[in-house]
Amino acid sequence: MGIIFDCDGVLVDSERLVCRLESELLTRWGWPLSAEQSRHEFKGHAFPDIARRIEETLGERLPPQWMYTWAMETANLFCHELTEVDGVRAVLERVVRAGRPVAVASQSPLPRVRISLRVTDLARYFEGLVFTSSMVPRPKPAPDLFLHAARALGVSPEHCTVVEDSPSGVRAAVAAGMRVLGYAGDENAARLIEAGAQPFHAMSELAELLGV
Repeated sequence: MGIIFDCDGVLVDSERLVCRLESELLTRWGWPLSAEQSRHEFKGHAFPDIARRIEETLGERLPPQWMYTWAMETANLFCHELTEVDGVRAVLERVVRAGRPVAVASQSPLPRVRISLRVTDLARYFEGLVFTSSMVPRPKPAPDLFLHAARALGVSPEHCTVVEDSPSGVRAAVAAGMRVLGYAGDENAARLIEAGAQPFHAMSELAELLGV
């Protein structure tokens, strides 16, 4: 049985940091948003879709060098403040001891995911099995990314369990024919259930749900 983890909000506690930074940058560029509004607008969406949404709202192109600014500000913030999700390391240790194949499947750009896992020292659990939406034709909620990860693990979709925290990611895993556990630590459990997940509220529950 393969286990595929989303990254942001599941492995690393990045959501509050990212929303805070998005709020600051977008307000600077002419779209005043609170961190909570940013979360509502963008959580679970791929980076190109976020950029399109911003430009549609602004009615103009983003400022020159915006992507460089966004990326560098994010990297700097992560290096200073990013932590793992409470309890997830203990789960990963049990998964590894049980010999279960694991991967990461994230909407975020690959460099950001790599920084996230390196800063929190979680990269060693995945041994290069880190996949992002840039590697497949369609991002979540399409099933492409999870199917890609399953092929890399050598595990059929029906024998994979996905751990997600966004309705978009849950829908992608359901479309891929996989079991989905929805982490509701920082998400409305009802939204995850509606998308097709079995919810849980703390990482202390996850090992039992995974059978490790």
